[in-house]
Amino acid sequence: MAEPQAPRRPRAAPEAPPGALARTRELAAKFAEVVDTDVLEWDAAKTPRVPRARVPVELVRVGPESDGAWLELLPRGRRSEVPAFLRRGDRGRIALVDGRFAGWVWLSRVTHRDPWSGLVVRLAPDEAYAYALWVEPEHRPSGVAGVLMADVQAEVHADPALTRFYGWVDTRNRESQLLLRMLGLKDVQHVKRIHLLRRLGRQVPRSAHPPYGPLSADGRHRTAGAPGQ
Repeated sequence: MAEPQAPRRPRAAPEAPPGALARTRELAAKFAEVVDTDVLEWDAAKTPRVPRARVPVELVRVGPESDGAWLELLPRGRRSEVPAFLRRGDRGRIALVDGRFAGWVWLSRVTHRDPWSGLVVRLAPDEAYAYALWVEPEHRPSGVAGVLMADVQAEVHADPALTRFYGWVDTRNRESQLLLRMLGLKDVQHVKRIHLLRRLGRQVPRSAHPPYGPLSADGRHRTAGAPGQ
């Protein structure tokens, strides 16, 4: 009589090669990631600060009334974005270093959805929204972003119809966080957004804190509390 055989142990699943899990996470993050984002505000009653850049910076202010010659100052990849900005009546400023494009930022007084972040900053008639801040990588250590944002502050401060402007920045973006806070912007709301393919975004529902603010469905100006809450 044959002796009974010991039960076979199930084979262990093969271990993933070193780094495979990290690569999988990296690929998933390229497709979609949840990003913590802060919305900041600046009180137009304050006196704008005047940061100094390490290089001479020329600012070109543009808007719907400007002729199209300034478009030649932009890299080709940026020109396609401009028509949507101008149709809303938004105003921009372009930073030039040695006569070449170094960065830009835009200011809007119209509620709209930012296609890149997916955020909708809802504005009252006395509010504005600074967006699309960009500085070419080689000029970021030179203080160009501070010059651009200070010029936005000067425009808002000089306009008696405006009481504040908003801007958003990802919580993990330490350089921009530091810059905006040095310029006097303060937290007003925090939100999570989904970033798809590193190009398109969408605000995560019910993620805004506090629940009332510029990213809320009714906007900050329609809350039951006072505007300063």
